[in-house]
Amino acid sequence: MDGRSKIPYLPADIINSILLQLPVKSLSRFKSCCKSWHCCIDDADFIKSHLRNSSVDISRQKFVLVHLKKPSPSRYNFEIVSTEASINADSKVVYLNIPEFLINYIFLQVFSCSGLVFMTSYIPGYSMILFNPALGKYKLIPNSLFSRKKRSRCSDTSPIFGFAYDFVADDYKVVCAHYLINVYRNVVELYSVKNQCWRTIQNTFPVSPDSYYQYLHSNQVSLNSVIHRMSHNREVISFHLVDEKFTVTAVPKACGEQPTLHALGDGMCVFTTVGEESLIWLLEKDRWNCINKFHTLPSLIGKPIWPDVKPYTVGLFLFVKENGNILWRNHDGPFIEYHVRKNEYTEFKSIQIPPLVSSKALYVESLVSLKIPWD
Repeated sequence: MDGRSKIPYLPADIINSILLQLPVKSLSRFKSCCKSWHCCIDDADFIKSHLRNSSVDISRQKFVLVHLKKPSPSRYNFEIVSTEASINADSKVVYLNIPEFLINYIFLQVFSCSGLVFMTSYIPGYSMILFNPALGKYKLIPNSLFSRKKRSRCSDTSPIFGFAYDFVADDYKVVCAHYLINVYRNVVELYSVKNQCWRTIQNTFPVSPDSYYQYLHSNQVSLNSVIHRMSHNREVISFHLVDEKFTVTAVPKACGEQPTLHALGDGMCVFTTVGEESLIWLLEKDRWNCINKFHTLPSLIGKPIWPDVKPYTVGLFLFVKENGNILWRNHDGPFIEYHVRKNEYTEFKSIQIPPLVSSKALYVESLVSLKIPWD
């Protein structure tokens, strides 16, 4: 024995298990520790495993919030911030850096799926980006074929967008539906991030041109390679990426006039307020089941968020927490959390979270990168 201590050794599988438990920020730093760790963290299978773990860990889930900073009749300016999913009075926000041209449009919509965030601005230009907030990287998406070449044939109404991950093709995809004025029909285009191209698909958007305007500004839920959108006439329009087909699912009449669509775990739910009662309906095996019903706080029954936009909404539904508690944000700023088991409400304010949020999405912090270079 020479008295020198040996360097501790950990098997590769144990190191891998430890790294899988770490947040993206730590992993980004640890990539520079040694070559083996760098290779491990950059490995495609590791990134997918880390994403699966993060998807069920609420501490790795965040909200991206679009804050309407300076409203005016002719121009809007947005700030994009992120905050923890389990919002509380002490929640902090992080300002996200995205291309400046994207935040100076009339409206900004945001969706999320499998570790990436999709943002699109409305007229003029229909600018689109894919964004990984955890890595601070983005990729510009070119305008669709009809937006570029046949603009005069399209309605003045903004296209209807969708974003999801195709697990069969291992590809992120963007769906864009247009209403063509001169031929009185809808056209649906699909963008493949992997192939970096748009193409027109054969299955048209299942909405008559007369009803096209009713499908704008609705929530999106992306689950298992299916994009779900709630229409204003109480139908869920679903687009299946794998076979590129649409389906339509009606919601129960008991859902009232203003149901909103949300993800709940691995499923899809509808939240609605009928009179002074709030309900949550979960879609299970093609059937809607009311899984929760509770009295709505009087403070949630009041002024609409957007006075000049119909249908009016009652409060801003945010999130069903991992523990089952339901989180709202009231019109004037306070958050309200309903404790399901105790049948109690807690109201709190957050100083840092901006008051006027025009769009939001829940995303998972991830190491996900594209198979093509970032911009």
